[in-house]
Amino acid sequence: MERPGAPATPISLAVRRHTPEFLNQEESEAMVSSKKYRVALVAASALVAAASAAKAQTPLTSYLDAKGYLDVRALTCAQLAGTFQEDANFLGAWYSGWWNGHLKRHSINIDRAKQGLHEVIVYCKANPDAKVVDAVDAYAKKVMQGQ
Repeated sequence: MERPGAPATPISLAVRRHTPEFLNQEESEAMVSSKKYRVALVAASALVAAASAAKAQTPLTSYLDAKGYLDVRALTCAQLAGTFQEDANFLGAWYSGWWNGHLKRHSINIDRAKQGLHEVIVYCKANPDAKVVDAVDAYAKKVMQGQ
């Protein structure tokens, strides 16, 4: 603060220019309340960002063995659910081809394959400890029974 009667310096003029002058106590309290709201909003945003980072997706490459192979029979539903969407889509196409190859089929019903991937993911969300191959098997049996 400046002393009364002291000459104004560039710093004191700058402080005066950027210091709000309130007409009354109510305006002062509103400003403080507004600052508290902004601080709370920033804090909440930081928590959301931290929670998102905690649930970060894991690339499929994290599950490769020393030779660079992914053991599709060992992959769990939790691992499938925790990967990137494009990786899940890739695996869905791979599992569909794998299953159809076992059945000696040489064509694909794209809509059914997409629906199958959706149903496998629903199954996996309900059974995170299950193997993805078991989820695919459950869906395939459902299709074969006409359900």
